[in-house]
Amino acid sequence: MIRKQLHTPSGTIQFPAYIPVTTFGRKYPLDGLIQPYLPRMAQAVMVSHHYALQMTKRPRLPLMIDSGGFAALFEGSRILERDGLGVLEINLGEEPELLTPWDVLDFQEQHADIAFTLDFPIPPNLDKKEATLRQKLTIKNALWARNNRRRSDMRLFACIQGWDIESIGRCAEAYASASFDGIALGGMVPRAKDRKLVLSCVREVRKKILDLPLHVFGLGHPEFVEELISAGVDSIDSSAYVKAAADGKSWFDPNTPMSEPSPTDRLRLALENLAFVSGKVPGRHRLQLYEKSFM
Repeated sequence: MIRKQLHTPSGTIQFPAYIPVTTFGRKYPLDGLIQPYLPRMAQAVMVSHHYALQMTKRPRLPLMIDSGGFAALFEGSRILERDGLGVLEINLGEEPELLTPWDVLDFQEQHADIAFTLDFPIPPNLDKKEATLRQKLTIKNALWARNNRRRSDMRLFACIQGWDIESIGRCAEAYASASFDGIALGGMVPRAKDRKLVLSCVREVRKKILDLPLHVFGLGHPEFVEELISAGVDSIDSSAYVKAAADGKSWFDPNTPMSEPSPTDRLRLALENLAFVSGKVPGRHRLQLYEKSFM
């Protein structure tokens, strides 16, 4: 069986792949301790646009940059329509911040190996009218990015948002013949407790996009990884490995969490957790990954 792969300017990603999420800046210092080990532990790394803006040194492996559209879930944020495209107004400080598809694409083309289009999450039970608007603008932003990209070597993934299997299928169908390098399914984290629904959404997208690479945002718990890959997912990103470590939790031994872990303890736990979940991916061996990180 020939494994699917994706060539990028910084290296080739062999699928399936578990992609660790990281951040830059001072908010999450544990991420800074982990980053030197990531080239030995992972095939690529994911960072959101907000944290990528604070990046001073580029990681030494393929870099995925998400649009940061999850900020639409922040209190006070507004989704606006400008010239037929979706723009996000984020109100966290004294002055509102605008997140636009053109600013996101421009930044991604300066730094990313793989870029994700500006999408707007549709949480469960959102008003149908608002959900429909968010999906419409998500699709328009993706198609705009495809038509206005300048870097042919940067891989561009179109983001899917929907509220049920049918709407997710329609969104996937809008991208199926649009010459994207891959498709990314969002909005599954708040629906993760309903695994049957999530897996059905994945299968529906896979049916629509055929052999295009399929990425899923945020569902990186080891218990779910194998099922997602079996359903047709090629890559998954998550920060769960480091969040568990920050709480003193080891996925090797989940029943005995560490109380008051030191920074060194948290680093060790994060690397162990990343090795553990990577071992759930076919062809990746957790012990070899963990030992390699210290070579």
